[in-house]
Amino acid sequence: MTNLIQDSFKIDIKVLRFFGLYPSNNSSVLVKVKSILLYFLTYVLVSILMLMGILSDNDYDNIQMNFVVIYLCQTVGFAFKVLPLLFNGQGIMNCVNYLQQPSFQPFDLEEKKIADECVHVCHRNSAAYFYGILLCVVVWIVPNLQFKGHKLPLDCWLPYDVTTNLFYYCATWIFLFLVVVYDSLTGAMIDPLIAGLAYHATCQIKILKYNLENLGKSKSSEIYGVQFGDVSQHLRRCIQRHINILNFVVEYEKCFSWPVFCQLASSTFGLCFNCIGFILARATSIENVIYIFCFLFMCFQIFFYCHYGTLLYEENVGLGTAIYMGAWYKCDIRIRKNLIFMMERSKIPMIITSGQVINVTLETFVSVLKTSYSLVAVFNNYE
Repeated sequence: MTNLIQDSFKIDIKVLRFFGLYPSNNSSVLVKVKSILLYFLTYVLVSILMLMGILSDNDYDNIQMNFVVIYLCQTVGFAFKVLPLLFNGQGIMNCVNYLQQPSFQPFDLEEKKIADECVHVCHRNSAAYFYGILLCVVVWIVPNLQFKGHKLPLDCWLPYDVTTNLFYYCATWIFLFLVVVYDSLTGAMIDPLIAGLAYHATCQIKILKYNLENLGKSKSSEIYGVQFGDVSQHLRRCIQRHINILNFVVEYEKCFSWPVFCQLASSTFGLCFNCIGFILARATSIENVIYIFCFLFMCFQIFFYCHYGTLLYEENVGLGTAIYMGAWYKCDIRIRKNLIFMMERSKIPMIITSGQVINVTLETFVSVLKTSYSLVAVFNNYE
Protein backbone atom coordinates (compact mmCIF):
# COMPACT_ATOMS: atom_id res chain seq x y z
CA MET A 1 0.00 0.00 0.00
CA THR A 2 1.35 3.43 -0.97
CA ASN A 3 1.91 5.75 1.99
CA LEU A 4 0.50 8.90 0.41
CA ILE A 5 0.87 11.01 3.55
CA GLN A 6 4.43 10.09 4.48
CA ASP A 7 5.65 10.50 0.91
CA SER A 8 3.87 13.83 0.41
CA PHE A 9 4.32 15.68 3.70
CA LYS A 10 7.46 14.19 5.22
CA ILE A 11 9.14 17.60 5.65
CA ASP A 12 6.05 19.36 7.05
CA ILE A 13 5.27 16.64 9.57
CA LYS A 14 8.90 16.43 10.76
CA VAL A 15 9.12 20.19 11.33
CA LEU A 16 5.76 20.43 13.11
CA ARG A 17 6.43 17.31 15.17
CA PHE A 18 9.87 18.66 16.19
CA PHE A 19 8.11 21.60 17.86
CA GLY A 20 5.41 19.34 19.36
CA LEU A 21 2.64 20.65 17.10
CA TYR A 22 1.87 17.40 15.29
CA PRO A 23 1.07 14.41 17.51
CA SER A 24 2.65 11.00 17.16
CA ASN A 25 1.48 7.62 18.40
CA ASN A 26 3.67 7.90 21.52
CA SER A 27 3.21 11.60 22.32
CA SER A 28 3.55 12.33 26.04
CA VAL A 29 2.26 15.07 28.32
CA LEU A 30 5.74 16.63 28.35
CA VAL A 31 5.57 17.12 24.57
CA LYS A 32 2.22 18.91 24.99
CA VAL A 33 3.62 21.12 27.75
CA LYS A 34 6.68 21.93 25.61
CA SER A 35 4.54 22.92 22.63
CA ILE A 36 2.29 25.19 24.75
CA LEU A 37 5.30 26.80 26.45
CA LEU A 38 7.04 27.49 23.13
CA TYR A 39 3.81 28.88 21.69
CA PHE A 40 3.36 31.24 24.64
CA LEU A 41 6.97 32.46 24.64
CA THR A 42 7.26 33.03 20.90
CA TYR A 43 3.81 34.08 19.74
CA VAL A 44 2.14 35.60 22.81
CA LEU A 45 4.93 37.04 24.96
CA VAL A 46 7.11 38.46 22.18
CA SER A 47 4.10 39.95 20.37
CA ILE A 48 3.06 41.72 23.59
CA LEU A 49 6.62 43.02 24.08
CA MET A 50 6.73 44.32 20.50
CA LEU A 51 3.38 46.06 20.97
CA MET A 52 4.59 47.59 24.23
CA GLY A 53 7.70 48.78 22.42
CA ILE A 54 5.58 50.64 19.87
CA LEU A 55 3.41 52.25 22.56
CA SER A 56 6.22 53.21 24.94
CA ASP A 57 8.97 54.38 22.55
CA ASN A 58 8.52 57.64 20.65
CA ASP A 59 11.88 57.32 18.90
CA TYR A 60 10.69 54.81 16.27
CA ASP A 61 11.03 56.13 12.74
CA ASN A 62 8.43 55.24 10.10
CA ILE A 63 10.51 52.44 8.54
CA GLN A 64 11.28 50.84 11.91
CA MET A 65 7.63 51.10 12.92
CA ASN A 66 6.61 49.55 9.62
CA PHE A 67 8.87 46.52 10.13
CA VAL A 68 7.34 45.92 13.55
CA VAL A 69 3.78 46.19 12.22
CA ILE A 70 4.51 43.82 9.30
CA TYR A 71 6.02 41.25 11.65
CA LEU A 72 3.08 41.58 14.05
CA CYS A 73 0.58 41.12 11.21
CA GLN A 74 2.25 37.89 10.12
CA THR A 75 2.79 36.68 13.68
CA VAL A 76 -0.85 37.20 14.67
CA GLY A 77 -1.94 35.31 11.55
CA PHE A 78 0.53 32.51 12.29
CA ALA A 79 -0.57 32.34 15.94
CA PHE A 80 -4.24 31.79 15.06
CA LYS A 81 -3.25 29.41 12.26
CA VAL A 82 -1.15 27.23 14.57
CA LEU A 83 -3.70 27.27 17.41
CA PRO A 84 -5.76 24.31 16.04
CA LEU A 85 -2.56 22.23 15.88
CA LEU A 86 -2.00 22.99 19.54
CA PHE A 87 -5.45 22.06 20.84
CA ASN A 88 -6.90 19.86 18.08
CA GLY A 89 -3.79 18.03 16.93
CA GLN A 90 -5.45 14.62 17.04
CA GLY A 91 -8.39 15.82 14.94
CA ILE A 92 -6.06 17.29 12.33
CA MET A 93 -3.97 14.11 12.27
CA ASN A 94 -7.16 12.08 11.71
CA CYS A 95 -8.10 14.38 8.83
CA VAL A 96 -4.66 13.98 7.26
CA ASN A 97 -4.68 10.20 7.73
CA TYR A 98 -8.14 10.00 6.14
CA LEU A 99 -6.30 9.79 2.82
CA GLN A 100 -4.81 6.47 3.90
CA GLN A 101 -8.14 4.68 3.46
CA PRO A 102 -7.99 1.65 1.12
CA SER A 103 -10.49 3.25 -1.28
CA PHE A 104 -8.00 6.07 -1.95
CA GLN A 105 -5.17 3.71 -2.88
CA PRO A 106 -4.29 3.41 -6.62
CA PHE A 107 -5.68 0.28 -8.25
CA ASP A 108 -3.86 0.18 -11.60
CA LEU A 109 -0.84 1.84 -13.19
CA GLU A 110 -2.81 4.81 -14.54
CA GLU A 111 -4.19 5.57 -11.09
CA LYS A 112 -0.73 5.11 -9.59
CA LYS A 113 0.65 7.58 -12.13
CA ILE A 114 -1.86 10.23 -10.99
CA ALA A 115 -1.15 9.50 -7.31
CA ASP A 116 2.63 9.62 -7.82
CA GLU A 117 2.35 12.95 -9.63
CA CYS A 118 0.36 14.32 -6.68
CA VAL A 119 2.93 13.07 -4.16
CA HIS A 120 5.75 14.60 -6.22
CA VAL A 121 4.03 18.02 -6.36
CA CYS A 122 3.31 18.02 -2.61
CA HIS A 123 6.87 17.00 -1.70
CA ARG A 124 8.31 19.60 -4.10
CA ASN A 125 6.14 22.33 -2.60
CA SER A 126 7.15 21.39 0.94
CA ALA A 127 10.86 21.44 0.07
CA ALA A 128 10.56 24.76 -1.79
CA TYR A 129 8.63 26.25 1.12
CA PHE A 130 11.16 25.05 3.69
CA TYR A 131 14.18 26.50 1.88
CA GLY A 132 12.23 29.65 0.99
CA ILE A 133 11.44 30.22 4.68
CA LEU A 134 15.09 29.80 5.62
CA LEU A 135 16.05 32.31 2.92
CA CYS A 136 13.50 34.84 4.23
CA VAL A 137 14.82 34.38 7.78
CA VAL A 138 18.37 35.02 6.57
CA VAL A 139 17.29 38.15 4.66
CA TRP A 140 15.45 39.41 7.76
CA ILE A 141 18.37 38.71 10.13
CA VAL A 142 21.35 39.84 7.97
CA PRO A 143 20.89 43.60 8.64
CA ASN A 144 21.13 42.83 12.39
CA LEU A 145 24.44 40.98 12.11
CA GLN A 146 26.41 44.23 12.15
CA PHE A 147 25.73 44.50 15.93
CA LYS A 148 26.02 48.29 15.73
CA GLY A 149 24.17 50.11 18.48
CA HIS A 150 23.20 46.80 20.08
CA LYS A 151 20.61 46.16 17.39
CA LEU A 152 18.32 43.16 17.96
CA PRO A 153 16.52 40.91 15.42
CA LEU A 154 13.16 42.27 16.68
CA ASP A 155 12.34 45.70 18.09
CA CYS A 156 10.51 45.20 21.36
CA TRP A 157 10.25 46.53 24.89
CA LEU A 158 12.58 44.85 27.40
CA PRO A 159 12.55 45.10 31.22
CA TYR A 160 16.35 45.55 31.22
CA ASP A 161 18.96 47.49 29.28
CA VAL A 162 20.90 45.25 26.86
CA THR A 163 23.58 47.93 26.35
CA THR A 164 24.90 47.59 29.90
CA ASN A 165 25.86 43.94 29.77
CA LEU A 166 27.28 41.89 26.91
CA PHE A 167 25.78 38.66 28.24
CA TYR A 168 22.28 40.19 28.35
CA TYR A 169 22.69 41.44 24.81
CA CYS A 170 23.95 38.11 23.39
CA ALA A 171 21.32 36.05 25.23
CA THR A 172 18.52 38.38 24.09
CA TRP A 173 19.80 38.41 20.50
CA ILE A 174 19.92 34.59 20.35
CA PHE A 175 16.47 34.27 21.96
CA LEU A 176 14.85 36.69 19.49
CA PHE A 177 16.62 35.01 16.59
CA LEU A 178 15.19 31.65 17.67
CA VAL A 179 11.76 33.29 17.99
CA VAL A 180 11.97 34.42 14.35
CA VAL A 181 12.98 30.90 13.27
CA TYR A 182 10.20 29.28 15.32
CA ASP A 183 7.49 31.66 14.12
CA SER A 184 8.57 31.31 10.50
CA LEU A 185 8.80 27.52 10.45
CA THR A 186 5.70 26.68 12.49
CA GLY A 187 3.52 29.38 10.95
CA ALA A 188 4.51 28.77 7.34
CA MET A 189 5.24 25.03 7.10
CA ILE A 190 1.56 24.30 7.70
CA ASP A 191 0.79 25.99 4.36
CA PRO A 192 2.11 23.18 2.10
CA LEU A 193 0.19 20.70 4.27
CA ILE A 194 -3.12 22.56 3.92
CA ALA A 195 -2.71 23.22 0.19
CA GLY A 196 -1.34 19.72 -0.43
CA LEU A 197 -4.37 18.06 1.14
CA ALA A 198 -6.61 20.05 -1.19
CA TYR A 199 -4.49 18.87 -4.11
CA HIS A 200 -4.80 15.26 -2.94
CA ALA A 201 -8.59 15.65 -3.06
CA THR A 202 -8.20 17.05 -6.59
CA CYS A 203 -6.15 14.06 -7.70
CA GLN A 204 -8.65 11.65 -6.16
CA ILE A 205 -11.32 13.29 -8.34
CA LYS A 206 -8.99 12.82 -11.33
CA ILE A 207 -8.77 9.12 -10.52
CA LEU A 208 -12.55 8.97 -10.10
CA LYS A 209 -13.07 10.62 -13.50
CA TYR A 210 -10.65 8.17 -15.10
CA ASN A 211 -12.65 5.26 -13.67
CA LEU A 212 -15.99 6.71 -14.75
CA GLU A 213 -14.74 7.30 -18.30
CA ASN A 214 -13.71 3.63 -18.41
CA LEU A 215 -16.86 2.31 -16.75
CA GLY A 216 -17.87 -1.04 -18.17
CA LYS A 217 -14.43 -1.87 -19.53
CA SER A 218 -12.64 -4.89 -18.15
CA LYS A 219 -10.03 -3.66 -15.66
CA SER A 220 -7.11 -5.57 -14.28
CA SER A 221 -4.86 -4.36 -11.52
CA GLU A 222 -1.17 -4.43 -12.32
CA ILE A 223 -0.51 -3.53 -8.67
CA TYR A 224 -2.62 -5.98 -6.67
CA GLY A 225 -3.14 -8.69 -9.29
CA VAL A 226 -6.94 -8.37 -9.10
CA GLN A 227 -9.23 -8.47 -12.10
CA PHE A 228 -12.90 -7.54 -12.38
CA GLY A 229 -15.18 -6.87 -15.30
CA ASP A 230 -18.48 -6.53 -13.48
CA VAL A 231 -19.91 -3.05 -14.10
CA SER A 232 -21.78 -3.03 -10.79
CA GLN A 233 -18.59 -3.74 -8.86
CA HIS A 234 -16.73 -1.08 -10.80
CA LEU A 235 -19.49 1.47 -10.17
CA ARG A 236 -19.68 0.55 -6.48
CA ARG A 237 -15.99 1.31 -6.17
CA CYS A 238 -16.49 4.69 -7.90
CA ILE A 239 -19.41 5.63 -5.65
CA GLN A 240 -17.46 4.72 -2.52
CA ARG A 241 -14.50 6.81 -3.67
CA HIS A 242 -16.80 9.76 -4.39
CA ILE A 243 -18.44 9.51 -0.95
CA ASN A 244 -15.04 9.36 0.73
CA ILE A 245 -13.83 12.42 -1.20
CA LEU A 246 -16.91 14.38 -0.11
CA ASN A 247 -16.42 13.30 3.52
CA PHE A 248 -12.75 14.23 3.38
CA VAL A 249 -13.53 17.74 2.08
CA VAL A 250 -16.03 18.21 4.94
CA GLU A 251 -13.40 17.18 7.52
CA TYR A 252 -10.83 19.36 5.76
CA GLU A 253 -13.14 22.39 6.07
CA LYS A 254 -13.69 21.73 9.78
CA CYS A 255 -9.95 21.61 10.47
CA PHE A 256 -8.50 24.28 8.19
CA SER A 257 -11.22 26.77 7.24
CA TRP A 258 -10.42 29.23 10.04
CA PRO A 259 -6.61 28.93 9.81
CA VAL A 260 -6.85 29.85 6.12
CA PHE A 261 -9.10 32.81 6.98
CA CYS A 262 -6.57 34.06 9.54
CA GLN A 263 -3.80 33.84 6.96
CA LEU A 264 -5.81 35.75 4.35
CA ALA A 265 -6.72 38.48 6.84
CA SER A 266 -3.20 38.94 8.23
CA SER A 267 -1.63 38.88 4.77
CA THR A 268 -4.01 41.60 3.56
CA PHE A 269 -2.73 44.02 6.21
CA GLY A 270 0.83 42.69 5.91
CA LEU A 271 0.89 43.41 2.17
CA CYS A 272 -0.52 46.88 2.81
CA PHE A 273 2.18 47.90 5.31
CA ASN A 274 4.80 46.18 3.18
CA CYS A 275 3.92 48.46 0.24
CA ILE A 276 3.92 51.53 2.48
CA GLY A 277 7.37 50.61 3.77
CA PHE A 278 8.62 50.13 0.22
CA ILE A 279 7.41 53.65 -0.61
CA LEU A 280 9.06 55.17 2.47
CA ALA A 281 12.43 53.40 2.17
CA ARG A 282 15.28 54.66 0.02
CA ALA A 283 15.52 53.03 -3.40
CA THR A 284 18.99 51.58 -2.76
CA SER A 285 18.56 50.60 0.91
CA ILE A 286 18.73 47.08 2.31
CA GLU A 287 15.23 47.64 3.68
CA ASN A 288 13.82 47.55 0.16
CA VAL A 289 15.35 44.11 -0.41
CA ILE A 290 13.64 42.88 2.76
CA TYR A 291 10.33 44.44 1.68
CA ILE A 292 10.54 42.73 -1.72
CA PHE A 293 11.20 39.31 -0.16
CA CYS A 294 8.37 39.78 2.37
CA PHE A 295 5.97 40.96 -0.34
CA LEU A 296 6.71 38.00 -2.60
CA PHE A 297 6.44 35.52 0.27
CA MET A 298 3.09 36.91 1.46
CA CYS A 299 1.70 36.89 -2.08
CA PHE A 300 2.88 33.32 -2.57
CA GLN A 301 1.23 32.23 0.68
CA ILE A 302 -2.16 33.50 -0.46
CA PHE A 303 -1.72 32.29 -4.04
CA PHE A 304 -0.79 28.84 -2.74
CA TYR A 305 -4.18 28.36 -1.06
CA CYS A 306 -6.18 29.96 -3.86
CA HIS A 307 -4.46 28.03 -6.66
CA TYR A 308 -5.13 24.58 -5.21
CA GLY A 309 -8.62 25.60 -4.11
CA THR A 310 -9.37 26.57 -7.72
CA LEU A 311 -7.94 23.28 -9.05
CA LEU A 312 -10.28 21.33 -6.76
CA TYR A 313 -13.29 23.35 -7.88
CA GLU A 314 -12.48 23.01 -11.60
CA GLU A 315 -11.77 19.28 -11.37
CA ASN A 316 -15.11 18.62 -9.66
CA VAL A 317 -16.95 20.63 -12.35
CA GLY A 318 -15.75 18.16 -14.99
CA LEU A 319 -17.06 15.11 -13.13
CA GLY A 320 -20.40 15.15 -14.97
CA THR A 321 -18.62 15.30 -18.33
CA ALA A 322 -16.48 12.30 -17.36
CA ILE A 323 -19.63 10.29 -16.58
CA TYR A 324 -21.16 11.25 -19.92
CA MET A 325 -17.98 10.23 -21.78
CA GLY A 326 -18.16 6.72 -20.31
CA ALA A 327 -20.04 3.75 -21.73
CA TRP A 328 -23.20 4.53 -19.75
CA TYR A 329 -25.40 3.58 -22.74
CA LYS A 330 -24.27 -0.03 -22.34
CA CYS A 331 -25.37 -0.16 -18.70
CA ASP A 332 -28.75 -1.26 -17.38
CA ILE A 333 -31.32 1.16 -15.99
CA ARG A 334 -30.26 0.71 -12.34
CA ILE A 335 -26.66 1.68 -13.06
CA ARG A 336 -27.80 4.64 -15.18
CA LYS A 337 -29.84 5.93 -12.24
CA ASN A 338 -26.80 5.78 -9.97
CA LEU A 339 -24.77 7.67 -12.56
CA ILE A 340 -27.48 10.35 -12.79
CA PHE A 341 -27.41 10.74 -9.00
CA MET A 342 -23.64 11.19 -9.12
CA MET A 343 -23.93 13.75 -11.94
CA GLU A 344 -26.50 15.74 -9.96
CA ARG A 345 -24.30 15.67 -6.86
CA SER A 346 -21.32 16.94 -8.87
CA LYS A 347 -23.32 20.06 -9.79
CA ILE A 348 -22.90 21.27 -6.21
CA PRO A 349 -19.62 23.24 -6.29
CA MET A 350 -16.80 21.69 -4.29
CA ILE A 351 -15.32 24.97 -3.04
CA ILE A 352 -13.01 25.34 -0.07
CA THR A 353 -13.96 28.30 2.11
CA SER A 354 -12.03 30.36 4.65
CA GLY A 355 -13.98 31.08 7.79
CA GLN A 356 -17.01 29.41 6.19
CA VAL A 357 -17.49 32.70 4.31
CA ILE A 358 -14.86 33.44 1.64
CA ASN A 359 -14.26 31.06 -1.26
CA VAL A 360 -10.59 30.11 -1.58
CA THR A 361 -10.17 30.67 -5.32
CA LEU A 362 -8.01 32.79 -7.59
CA GLU A 363 -10.74 35.44 -7.54
CA THR A 364 -10.13 35.77 -3.81
CA PHE A 365 -6.40 36.16 -4.44
CA VAL A 366 -7.10 39.12 -6.74
CA SER A 367 -9.55 40.55 -4.19
CA VAL A 368 -6.92 40.40 -1.44
CA LEU A 369 -4.42 42.30 -3.61
CA LYS A 370 -7.07 44.92 -4.46
CA THR A 371 -8.00 45.32 -0.79
CA SER A 372 -4.34 45.71 0.18
CA TYR A 373 -3.85 48.38 -2.49
CA SER A 374 -6.96 50.22 -1.25
CA LEU A 375 -5.61 50.17 2.31
CA VAL A 376 -2.27 51.54 1.05
CA ALA A 377 -4.10 54.46 -0.57
CA VAL A 378 -6.11 55.12 2.61
CA PHE A 379 -3.06 55.08 4.92
CA ASN A 380 -1.03 57.21 2.49
CA ASN A 381 -3.77 59.84 2.42
CA TYR A 382 -4.00 59.70 6.20
CA GLU A 383 -0.28 60.36 6.53
